[in-house]
Amino acid sequence: MATVPLNLFKNVTLPLSTYDPSISTYTAPFSRAAIILATQIANITHENQTVTVQLSSAAFGTTTFLISGFTVPAYDAANIAMGKIVLTEGDKLLVWSGANKSMHATLSILETINTPA
Repeated sequence: MATVPLNLFKNVTLPLSTYDPSISTYTAPFSRAAIILATQIANITHENQTVTVQLSSAAFGTTTFLISGFTVPAYDAANIAMGKIVLTEGDKLLVWSGANKSMHATLSILETINTPA
């Protein structure tokens, strides 16, 4: 019988595209809760770029802006989450930039088993 680890640390890295609601940057997996520990956004261009982050709740069917149109200076980076963000099964974090492939995102995530109360 295979055992499932209680806690699983992950890094998710990807170039950001412009807004597309069908593409999530990260989705909390089945039977797990996820804690976003850090959300680092790097601007890899010579111009200022904007980034937007939304949290989509599967349980409540709501979408909330965590930050909208935040400017990251040229060749600079920002940690846009000032605290930890908790996602439950099926919740999505959507991150996009104002210009296609102008920024890269790195999410540091702790996934943990989500048992019913």
